[in-house]
Amino acid sequence: MSATAPSAIRSDIGRLLFPRSAALVGLSERSGPEVVNNVLGHDITVIGVHPRVRNVGGLECVPTIADVSPAPDLAFMLVGHRHVEAAFEDALAAGVRAFVMPGLGNEAGAEGPAIARRIAARAQEAGAMVVGPNCMGVAVPNAASFWIGTIDRSFSAGQVATVVQSGSIGEALVAVGPRIGYRCVVSSGGELATDVADYCAFFAADAGTRAVGLFLESVRRPDEFARALAMLGEANKPVACLKVGRSAGGARAVLAHSGAAVGSDVAFSALLRAYGVIEVEDYPDLIEVLDVLGRKRRPIGRRLGGVTNSGGEGALLADHADAAGLAFNPLSSDLAMRLSSEFPNYTAPQNPVDAWAIESVERIFPRTLQVMADSGEFDILVTQVDESPFLGGPEVDNAVLTLRALADAVEGTPIFPALTSVQASDAPAFVARLAQERDVVVLRGSRNGMRALAAVAGWKARRPPDAPAGHSFDVSALLKVGAMPEYESGAILERIGVRVARRRRALTPEAAGRASAELGFPVVVKRDGPAHKSRTGGVVLGLQDEAAVRRAAERVGAPVLVADHVSRGVEVFCGMSRDPEIGPVLVVGLGGDLAESLPGKVACLAPVSLEEARRMVTDATIVSRALQPAAVDSVANVIVAIGMLAIANPSIAAVDVNPLVVGERDAIAVDALVVVERSNA
Repeated sequence: MSATAPSAIRSDIGRLLFPRSAALVGLSERSGPEVVNNVLGHDITVIGVHPRVRNVGGLECVPTIADVSPAPDLAFMLVGHRHVEAAFEDALAAGVRAFVMPGLGNEAGAEGPAIARRIAARAQEAGAMVVGPNCMGVAVPNAASFWIGTIDRSFSAGQVATVVQSGSIGEALVAVGPRIGYRCVVSSGGELATDVADYCAFFAADAGTRAVGLFLESVRRPDEFARALAMLGEANKPVACLKVGRSAGGARAVLAHSGAAVGSDVAFSALLRAYGVIEVEDYPDLIEVLDVLGRKRRPIGRRLGGVTNSGGEGALLADHADAAGLAFNPLSSDLAMRLSSEFPNYTAPQNPVDAWAIESVERIFPRTLQVMADSGEFDILVTQVDESPFLGGPEVDNAVLTLRALADAVEGTPIFPALTSVQASDAPAFVARLAQERDVVVLRGSRNGMRALAAVAGWKARRPPDAPAGHSFDVSALLKVGAMPEYESGAILERIGVRVARRRRALTPEAAGRASAELGFPVVVKRDGPAHKSRTGGVVLGLQDEAAVRRAAERVGAPVLVADHVSRGVEVFCGMSRDPEIGPVLVVGLGGDLAESLPGKVACLAPVSLEEARRMVTDATIVSRALQPAAVDSVANVIVAIGMLAIANPSIAAVDVNPLVVGERDAIAVDALVVVERSNA
């Protein structure tokens, strides 16, 4: 977190993004013609500031910003790093409180960071807002854009607001063509005075914004960022986020680029999940999701229907839909019969429907889509048609016919229409324009398209629940600093309602034998202390009599724990780790000796509702596919309890339940570890 970042969210930043007047400070011929082109010809008063030049590219200039009256809403700081501090002070003295500062990047060398810190401190003192430093600026379709790159006419207006901490990603968004309709693209750069939390809070209240896209390298104020995400959720505005810097090399690059350390990627993903943010893995995924979010309507459910012009492409589409968790369910018998009765060549229609060569293209696609739309069985209707700028005339005509048929079929319904292509290239220009006019999303690539639809389908805002009244999860009396022994860790879990395998503490091998007789066989002997994994040699499993227990206790070394051997069930890992910036993070995944390295874990910020805990288990597909459906709640209840334990006891740094052995309807904690950093007081 930047030492100069303000602690409160600032959402009154309208004139920073959409000023009514502006001064281009330091404007010269070297600034480039695009800088002037981006601001002229719009309903805004703009003037240049230069001590000697009186006109640049048709824009009038004055010697100092003090000569601009009244003071402009915004100053676009086109000044080199050696003069930018003085120019900033002059603008503050003239009454300017909003700045776009593209400089102070690599070109400033070793002097840049210190200059940036001083400007950030002065901005905070003066209550000023700053985009940057080290950024492209702010690009707004059909309006004055304080942006140092080229803005093409294809940069389209809409209701998707984006904030990116990488200038090159900002350029990529601006140059994506007539796909996404933007409210604005903010290249926020170093964020030393105004950060992503401020922008998100503004967009939450902005009537022109319906969805937000983020490309983040770091978050300097996690608490304020979380509050801003909650505000967006309350406004029913979905957020899609791509976070970079997850690898060691990526983290080093981010630190060098933005000057901010990268927190735990698992913890950050948990924060995003807690507030219903759609997290994506790559830039193409971000574009596809934003394209879906930018439509006038959104998918309201997950019932997916499709019509393709190829059986093979249909199978590929179905594979990717299933992998994304958005399956093409079979057609109802009634719908299949209606299709077959109208087109006898549909001998056994499947979903997606392969319409190729069933009847003439002009009839089969429009009627098939209309019958499917009229059935009421679908929330999303997809047509798969190859798209490329290199298509021949007949193929373009086919794409146009299919697109129009899809748009007509869903007209007046809540069904979300999407045209997908196996190609990752753009559609022909005419098809792209028609898709914009008819509000049909054109998705590039079967995999990315299905993932985007799955991510948005049925989206709902979420936020962490409050701790429930009437149940105390405060276990202060049981806590001791350090890694607590397994016996005491198990007692804490039992206190919060988690079922733990029966166990006895034994100080000698003979006492261990007697304890095993009390419990009944088979049993496990463990070294007494913090929980151990079997590979460490501190655990002996499957002991069937007292003699074997005594020998095991001698080998392990008394004192020991003797516990029930719970073997039947799926081994699941449930845990909590307290991130120093983001807070307590819950994790669920496959359990066992290699739990930490196994893929497929799901994390969420604590606390979680039972509904969210169920989603966590379901989304941990390796776990959910192994569990009986009735057992999902048994795992979810453990996750909820651990979350409430973490909230009620801030001294607990970590909790591990590994494994949690899950049967058909119940779950038993076999090993438990609670780590305490300090007292709750």
